[in-house]
Amino acid sequence: MSSLATVPKTGTALMRRSLETLCRVAAISGGLLVAALAIITVVSILGRWLASAPVLSDLSLLDWMGPITGNYELVEMGTAIAVFLFLPYCHLRGGHVTVDLVVMHAPTIIQRGLAVVAETLFLVVSGVMTWRLYHGLLDKRRYMETSMLLDIPLWWGYIGGIVGLALLTAVCLCRATDALAYEPRSQAPTQDSADQGDL
Repeated sequence: MSSLATVPKTGTALMRRSLETLCRVAAISGGLLVAALAIITVVSILGRWLASAPVLSDLSLLDWMGPITGNYELVEMGTAIAVFLFLPYCHLRGGHVTVDLVVMHAPTIIQRGLAVVAETLFLVVSGVMTWRLYHGLLDKRRYMETSMLLDIPLWWGYIGGIVGLALLTAVCLCRATDALAYEPRSQAPTQDSADQGDL
């Protein structure tokens, strides 16, 4: 976890707990969706293999076997939704990779300033993405665009993305608020200092 991870204060503890519950539900939903997509992919591959096997393909009992129609469309849409659902929990826990080898030794005021800037930028980006994705949903719904094989309305996939991004925006707002009162975690005492304290 980054050394710039923000620490929640008492005033935002209740809001953060509620937000964490929502983020956890979203992440679990994304995980279940990915698991379902994996099952769909395996079943489709097995069906394609059975349908093309030299002996099995001649059996009339297995005429119904074959790849799942539109499995690529399901995987494409489902994977995108799952990624958006994972983002809020990842950011709430400070799970994004950061390079802060220099910053972690910087003065407190610099660490606090960089934390505020980073969280504010993330808030702005996630808010703009939520706004634009919503307008994308309206366009897809207005023109009734559908997938090629299953005729799934494309705007359905935008709903999951908007939910994930809206939740991410709320997380960014929470972390940006916490960043204003950011305090670096104290360094653990070294062995030498512990030995000197015993003397």
